Amino acid sequence: MYVKVEDLREGNVLLDDVMGKTPVPLMAKETTLTSWHIEILKAFLINEVAITEGPSMEMTVEKEVTEEKKDYQAAPPSVKQTDFFQNYLQSVEEHNKEFQKWRAGGGIDIVKIREIILPLLERVISNPELLLELINYAEKEKYFSHHAISTGLLSGGMAVQLNYEKGTIVQAALAGTLADCGMAKIDPRILLKEKALTAGERKEIHDHPLASYKMVKDISLLKPETKLAIFQHHERMDGSGYVNGIKGDKLLPVSRIVALADVFHAMTTDRPYRKRQLPFKVLEMFREDFFGQFDLSVVKSLTTLFTKLPAGTVVQLSDGQVATIVFMKQQYPTRPLLQLQKSETILDLEKRRDLYIEKIL
Repeated sequence: MYVKVEDLREGNVLLDDVMGKTPVPLMAKETTLTSWHIEILKAFLINEVAITEGPSMEMTVEKEVTEEKKDYQAAPPSVKQTDFFQNYLQSVEEHNKEFQKWRAGGGIDIVKIREIILPLLERVISNPELLLELINYAEKEKYFSHHAISTGLLSGGMAVQLNYEKGTIVQAALAGTLADCGMAKIDPRILLKEKALTAGERKEIHDHPLASYKMVKDISLLKPETKLAIFQHHERMDGSGYVNGIKGDKLLPVSRIVALADVFHAMTTDRPYRKRQLPFKVLEMFREDFFGQFDLSVVKSLTTLFTKLPAGTVVQLSDGQVATIVFMKQQYPTRPLLQLQKSETILDLEKRRDLYIEKIL
């Protein structure tokens, strides 16, 4: 039977899927309604729904499962996650040692680089949610090593989302990891400078993709397109990048992936000359402020990596409020429907453009 939403009671069971203005059901049939579900229906302006007659005896069970889920989300990171980040920090240390060797004139040990990045990549492919936490571990003192590892993992993760075969996924990760190896050839005082760069210093920075390419061009374990991606990682689809200002189809697919991964990590971590920005805000900037500079399919792949968040995920907003994700929107994946934990009111981020998800709790 059909019942108006305002007349629903906890324990009612949906007879059919409830469709909102979304391509997937807002709620699936046989869902046992709680006060939380009813608030969501009201928020989506659903007038009436079909329910089975009589309350469900499963109500108590569902409440218990919900409480268990809350307890789980409030718990410390799992051993599995903790182990990953210990391995990540160890990889940063290992990369930093290699970076110092490059500064001293040494060549790239590609076998060592593979040993540093590939075990982490396997973990990220199986658990992409781990990428959400990487930006919280970056240190200014070892920025280039954090940046290299994270750019490599992001590049590999995006290649997975774009359905590339494993060999290309590995090459994308290696390209991301080695894209800034040429920074080892730049005066450290320039890299750590907090004031505006001179024209000469800016040119030296802009030449680092060429320095990176020279360091990798003779490595047989890297494919030619991987080496070119390292050289092209500061080029842009609209021709506004450097070193050569090429654009469009002249940018290889892996080049487009590494370019986006490089900028995303740089913008979401603290630098000597500026503070980091919120990742969900940066994802929106790629679609709006930087429209035309990056391949839209690559932007979508990065957005997917960071917005595969199930209902029930707890987040902190840019104003400090804590909320639970109610519904992820396919059209606006960075702006889901939330329920504020303190007031239990429903908040639609699509309508609150002043707020962003700051981090996943």
